[in-house]
Amino acid sequence: MIFSILFFQNRYTIRNNNLVFYVFLILYFFNFSTHAQTIILNEKEGISSLGNTLYYYIDNENKNYSIEEIKSKDFEQKWLQNQSEHLNLGYLSAPVWLKLEIENQTDISNWQLNLDMPFTDSIDFYHVKEGILIQNTQTGWLFPYHSRGDIKTNGFVFPLQLQPQEKSTYYFRIRSNYPVLLPTYIFTKEQIHQESKDSHIGYGIYFGMLLIMMLYNLVIFFIIRDRNYIYYVLTIICTFLTFAGVSGYLFKYIYPNFPAANVYFTRAAMIGITITASIFTTNFLNLKKEFPSLHKFFLFIIALSIIAYPINYLLWSGAINAIIKLVSVSFLATGIYCWYKGNKFARFFVLAWASYLIGGFLITLRNSGTLPISFWTSHGAEIGSALEVALISVALADRYRAIRREKNIATKKALRLEQQSKEELESKVKERTQKLNESNEELAQTNEELAQTVETVEKQKAEIELKSIALSNSINYAKRIQEAVLPSQNEICKYFEDCFTLYLPKDVVSGDFYFFLEKKEYTFFAVADCTGHGVPGSLMSMIGINLLREIIIENNYTSPAQILLTLHQQIVSLLKQKDTGNKDGMDISLCVINKLENKICFSGARNPLITIKNNAIVEHKASKFSIGGSLKTEGISFEDTILKIDNQTSYYMYSDGYQDQFGGKQNKKFMRKNLKTLLQSIHQLPFDEQKQILENTLSTWMQEADAMQIDDILVMGFRI
Repeated sequence: MIFSILFFQNRYTIRNNNLVFYVFLILYFFNFSTHAQTIILNEKEGISSLGNTLYYYIDNENKNYSIEEIKSKDFEQKWLQNQSEHLNLGYLSAPVWLKLEIENQTDISNWQLNLDMPFTDSIDFYHVKEGILIQNTQTGWLFPYHSRGDIKTNGFVFPLQLQPQEKSTYYFRIRSNYPVLLPTYIFTKEQIHQESKDSHIGYGIYFGMLLIMMLYNLVIFFIIRDRNYIYYVLTIICTFLTFAGVSGYLFKYIYPNFPAANVYFTRAAMIGITITASIFTTNFLNLKKEFPSLHKFFLFIIALSIIAYPINYLLWSGAINAIIKLVSVSFLATGIYCWYKGNKFARFFVLAWASYLIGGFLITLRNSGTLPISFWTSHGAEIGSALEVALISVALADRYRAIRREKNIATKKALRLEQQSKEELESKVKERTQKLNESNEELAQTNEELAQTVETVEKQKAEIELKSIALSNSINYAKRIQEAVLPSQNEICKYFEDCFTLYLPKDVVSGDFYFFLEKKEYTFFAVADCTGHGVPGSLMSMIGINLLREIIIENNYTSPAQILLTLHQQIVSLLKQKDTGNKDGMDISLCVINKLENKICFSGARNPLITIKNNAIVEHKASKFSIGGSLKTEGISFEDTILKIDNQTSYYMYSDGYQDQFGGKQNKKFMRKNLKTLLQSIHQLPFDEQKQILENTLSTWMQEADAMQIDDILVMGFRI
């Protein structure tokens, strides 16, 4: 209005101040009269659109005005005039006040004002006549159904109580978490009933269609047992419950005294649609097999839908609306993508969700205030969902027909192949029967020759068994000889304070041996690992034992290094290794113990001596040279290591069989480091217990990898 005055002044030159005053005065009264525009009831048909006769005020500051403040003259300049057919303010969190001045110039007294929007949270209705409050009514989506008065429709009906030729003012205070859409009508009680009846018929057709499609798909499921049908039945049920809740029918007939159910149950049904429709989509379009990434996406959508329900009431009230928009667009996009990739079942799926989205898009534009309130913008979702239900049912039928057609084609093809195979088989049977007859004659001759061969094999088998028995007897005899040559455990344990011998040959006889000899004040104690195992190893061990005994007794050597050097020279000579290239030999650790002088002299060929005292472990290194297995005797040397005897120290000598044994969860070698660690952990226990722990550890190690023993095993421990 101010801009109009400025425009007027710029266009014409007005010198008379009185004229300017009168212009302002006229414009002021004109502006005031628009705020005071009265709704005139002069026709029996009522008013289907209040249009610009409706005034509103948005309480953005939440001042909670009283009715006395609202109807005061000071408040007149705050009212805004509606410029559209129906008042549509979109999403608002602030309360909205409405003002209507109505004059009844008819002879009808039962006029009713209808706010046709079921999901308005709270409505306070005030009837003011000649400045006096006549009536105050409170109702809404969050109030029990009986609060709606005598005329109960899906919307909210308020009696005007306006007698002929009377005039009254009406105020509404409206608050809602939903879009503030206020299609407002004035009709008689009879017209309201007729409008309600027409709405019931329309919704009856809609819900009836949903029930028919639900029963139809359920019957089809029981006939063909395709899970897609039961998933879609669940989707239809959730759709039915959602629209029955939004339209107010569940509130009216199921839980009229529990308005909180409007908030929670309807939202739960909407979440049900997203979950069941997502499951249906993944199965109908076969996403798990053909598009695994999309299948995972919809699994994520299902989880997100479940989480969105509590988030909607605890953190963000728009969570459920957001997930529904995301899911709807995802369905359409997925259908288009699958159709593009050659899934012909997706065509009706795309049409179905396109119809649904168009209807939802109309409502979204209406809710935001972009589109006016009309039949199409108010019932777009119902129309879209009805088309979606019908088209998805067509899609399911089309999919079933296509699958059945493919099965019929496959069956006919299989029958043709079966017939061809049958004919080919009969031909081959005849051909092979003839060949079989010929072969039978040859087979009879072959059987005679085979019988002779079997007789010969039986004789050879008997000879082999006899030789095997003889060989086993020989090896067992060799074992008894080897056991006789080895020193007795009683003799060894009698000498030491405590000791153990873990001796586990891989075969019947062993290539590992231990040596014990007492001569005057000296005691010679050795652990050796000969080349190979079994019979070859046992022969080498016999040579080693005899040569050791001969060198010690005849040469009177007491230096273990000198004994090992002599043993090396004699094995090279005895086995003629310089001439034959033979490389057999042994690794050995040798201790010479003198209790009178309280000392141990040690020398080793590749095998060390381990001493452990109070968890402190020491490895006394051996020479890098082996006994034998070399073509030379010059340059080979061994060194003596002298230790004091300590009755608190445990001594250990061993071959490489224990540490090289495969096993464990990764089937690896046990390793020397682990063997030393094991000995360190048990060295203070009695030696019988130490032996048992070593045996159990080795057995468990081998069982974990189901491994076989790969070498002879010898571990000896003692304390002096």
